[in-house]
Amino acid sequence: MKKNFLGIALCGAMMMLAACENQIADKNENDNKEVLQEITFSVLDFEQTLKKMGVSMADTRAALSGNATYLKVALFLDGTKKYEFAQTSADEDFGSITALVVPENYDMVVIASKAEMTIEALTNIYPTGGKVNDTFYYYGALTKANLEAGAVTVELDRAVALFEFQTDAKPSEVASFTLELTGGSNVFNAVTGLAAGSTTLTSTFDQTGRATVHCGMYVFLPSANATVTVKATAYDANEKVVKTYTFNDVQMKPQYNTYCNGNFFQINGSWTITINNVSWPDQINVPYDLSNL
Repeated sequence: MKKNFLGIALCGAMMMLAACENQIADKNENDNKEVLQEITFSVLDFEQTLKKMGVSMADTRAALSGNATYLKVALFLDGTKKYEFAQTSADEDFGSITALVVPENYDMVVIASKAEMTIEALTNIYPTGGKVNDTFYYYGALTKANLEAGAVTVELDRAVALFEFQTDAKPSEVASFTLELTGGSNVFNAVTGLAAGSTTLTSTFDQTGRATVHCGMYVFLPSANATVTVKATAYDANEKVVKTYTFNDVQMKPQYNTYCNGNFFQINGSWTITINNVSWPDQINVPYDLSNL
């Protein structure tokens, strides 16, 4: 999978207005009037990005709403969040945010995700519901000169990695399947472009009516070449363990998909791990021994 970019254009015009709705403003106690600049954040070229990923969409808004549900822009001044603007795909003008800001030199972070994200700080961004989904981001400077010039263009990188897991045919009694991934995080640091620390993330998947187990989970990684541990557990309808196994030393990399498949329910312990990144080996054969489980 190649590195993906989303284009965002920011256009502005000078005007005198009071503080606008849905923003956090830094007020001058000695002056009740401030010169604010109108700025429009518009998502552009998303369709071209998706075409590079092999996705075809009829128009930019459809492309955006199909791959991101939430869009947020936050501006920080000396480490303090001064403005935050948000949209969802339910908004008619999703992908275009018009707001007012005081022209200053800001640090800017842009987040587009399928999960609602909380931006507490540049180094502390996380899914509001706790579960990571596909997420794109930008971090950089938005200077006063940029604002007054009226046009700024930035690009969004994919922030997450995907762990994908597929097994052989599952026993009929298997009703659910759980992945516990240790070594990643659900907290993102936009300054480094990596996870803020590491923890254990858990996802459970309903397996009713499925012939095989095929599931996956997004995660923020703490390094460019990360090694994680994944505990996989199959349960019956009474939540009794049918089979469990811990896969150690699984390689992952930000922005890429690590795909693991093999015989989980049979005694053959042969597994294949594929990392979709041309600079890594196409395939890694790992001899996990599941024969005594």
